[in-house]
Amino acid sequence: MKLEYDSNSPITGNLCVIEEADDSGNTHYMCMDSGYTTTSYLTIGSDVTEEFESKLTELMRAVRHADVDRGLMWYPAFLQTPVAMLYCSGTGAHDLVWEVAQVVPLTEEEQKEYPIPGYEDMYFSSKLDTENSTKFDKANFAEALDMFYDILNKEYQTA
Repeated sequence: MKLEYDSNSPITGNLCVIEEADDSGNTHYMCMDSGYTTTSYLTIGSDVTEEFESKLTELMRAVRHADVDRGLMWYPAFLQTPVAMLYCSGTGAHDLVWEVAQVVPLTEEEQKEYPIPGYEDMYFSSKLDTENSTKFDKANFAEALDMFYDILNKEYQTA
């Protein structure tokens, strides 16, 4: 798929950012090279950004990127669907990797290991298989994204 890019990335310097405005006037930015994303609401030092960061993992805060030209904070993308998830892992920028994990069904016996909190005798029927995720170097976000979409396409073509 050939994408049309709107601007240069503050992370890579390449013309690889897709920009899209929503109905509320917020602009969403996605760097297709690095896998980082932001919105026009996530301005450096704002209360909105502080609240957003309070819900992030330590890794996501550690590897954020301040775009002083736009005045925005950028963070690694996190894509979750009912069948797969694309996320980053590691302890910092030096060992950050992208991972793609699939949601897998649980056998009746396995379900007993995954009770639904707050519900007696109810169990999850599937789990995110992080033990068998596929890992990609941080420079290979595009490959991770391709794998993520391949999983989605296969799942929804057979559904």
